[in-house]
Amino acid sequence: MYLKYLLIKNFRAIKELKLEFNKGLNILVGENNAGKSAIIDALRICLSYGKQARDIYVRKSDFYIDRSNPDFLLPDIEFHLNFKVEKDEETGWFNDLHALNDNGQSELQIHYRYYIDRQKNIEKIKYRVWGGHNEGQQIEPDVWDLLLHVYLGALRDAEQYLRPSRGNRIGQLYMNLNEDRNKNRIDEDKRKELARKVTDALKNNQEWTDLINTGKEKVNEHLKQTTFHGKGQEVEIDFLPYEFRGIVDNLRMQIPVFNQENLQTDSSKQEYFELYQNGLGYNNLIYTATVLGDLKNRQQVEPETYIALLIEEPEAHLHPQLQNVFFKYLNELDKIGFQLFITSHSPTITAKADLNALTVLQNQKNNISALSIKNSDLKDENKAFLAKFLDVTKSQLFFANGVIFVEGISEALLLPVFAKLMDKDGKYDLDKNGIEIVNVNGVAFEHFGKLFNSTDEGKRLHARAAIITDSDPKSTGEISERAVKAAALEQGLLKVRLAKVTFEHDLFLEDKANRDLLLDIYQEMHQRTVIEKGSSDIQHAREFMKKLGTNKDKSELAYRLAVKLEAELFAYRHSEKELANKAHPNDANQGATKINFKVPEYIAQAIKWVVQDDADV
Repeated sequence: MYLKYLLIKNFRAIKELKLEFNKGLNILVGENNAGKSAIIDALRICLSYGKQARDIYVRKSDFYIDRSNPDFLLPDIEFHLNFKVEKDEETGWFNDLHALNDNGQSELQIHYRYYIDRQKNIEKIKYRVWGGHNEGQQIEPDVWDLLLHVYLGALRDAEQYLRPSRGNRIGQLYMNLNEDRNKNRIDEDKRKELARKVTDALKNNQEWTDLINTGKEKVNEHLKQTTFHGKGQEVEIDFLPYEFRGIVDNLRMQIPVFNQENLQTDSSKQEYFELYQNGLGYNNLIYTATVLGDLKNRQQVEPETYIALLIEEPEAHLHPQLQNVFFKYLNELDKIGFQLFITSHSPTITAKADLNALTVLQNQKNNISALSIKNSDLKDENKAFLAKFLDVTKSQLFFANGVIFVEGISEALLLPVFAKLMDKDGKYDLDKNGIEIVNVNGVAFEHFGKLFNSTDEGKRLHARAAIITDSDPKSTGEISERAVKAAALEQGLLKVRLAKVTFEHDLFLEDKANRDLLLDIYQEMHQRTVIEKGSSDIQHAREFMKKLGTNKDKSELAYRLAVKLEAELFAYRHSEKELANKAHPNDANQGATKINFKVPEYIAQAIKWVVQDDADV
């Protein structure tokens, strides 16, 4: 069986959220405060219920607070888990959880409700937990024993968890082994036998026996001098009988310094690094490998057991290439039989993920939403395209407050500067607004646009998006077919804004100051080239575009324009600061440096849309 659905109500920043999971790997990505850790903690609370050792509980601070209503009463926290049954015998093992879903299919359900009981000015958190459909249906302890989870937190201290001590991860691994590498069975009797052999080996060693007896004689010699005649006391010193758990808890991990081929046959020269001498990233990999080895063994020993592995930020302390290797291995764990839930901020991991395993969490205006890419409006061909072209940069769109899709490098270079030009106080600054620019490197906007334009809110991302592209009109004046196709994508949270002709053409015609600056830059690039003005501004623009020609020239022009505009912005802000510091108001007559460039309206509208300024959009 595996967890198919999780419904969370009124937990931390989550008012209500329903999540659908895959049988194997599930990756939760999104910006900070989008609810990723809350989901993992909800699973920890639910799956640790009924266990003696618990490290997380519901507290008053976990109850959802309506920020718009100071008089809002804390509502009940609810968790509802629906497990999909894959084998008929699972219904028997988990009979207390059995229910029929709306389609008449068998499933397993666990429900949790936490509420605040107020009596005589005393508040206590109380709860009800039941299985199946009917509230009050008790769940036997044996059932809870079959629900296991392991949690690897974002700030895990691998060295501490692997250090020799009671209950460490290495000890747990050996305690759960049921056979050795020679396929010899290891049961409780075998563990006792192995522990007894360790004790006997010490007792039968003459050097150890002599050493113990010497210490015992020293104690008895002095004890004899401090007691009455006839009431003398003597002590016996012997080894404490070893228990298997005590032995394996004291195993330690070390890292060999030399390769075995360098040592040849003289292993006595081998030296070891302790874990504290190793890097944090590799220690995390060692710790995770130990946990995975233990879980794999448990799954083989008790196949009826449900096991969940919860990992927060597996990228912690790992450089991008090592993230790739580690994440590729996590993808392969689907076959082992336990369910994985991973949270991540890493666009590297997101770019490598199977899109059907991805759930994107967003926090828009204090409302947390989740989009399972598997259940979105993306078709198979859309997913295939995105899987191929979502690199680390483009994957950042899943973490953004808004996204602007552009055709090429020229737009990508200039849009951040244009946004700054639109308002001197930085109202439209794309970085400050968490807006991502995605260079599609062409016109394949449909594959990206379908992430935002569904009319079903449950099948789209909840951030605004805009497409900026050329209309490329035909000689008849009609816009090109690919521009028509792009414009047809506009619905939901997606706006499409078209240039009248092309990006550079519209920049040139928008304002005389634009023309002068663009011509100056082009003249710097091609000093011997002359651009005819023609009989009109439109003719002038055509001549300019003919000379501009290649994509290389266009990207070079965009880069130089961006540098000049950034310099003018800096000078403008610097002059404003100087004026603000003047002692006499009359000094303001000097005026601040003026920026002579006008952002085309279609670009300004796209920027305003994604930063949620709906004026004139």
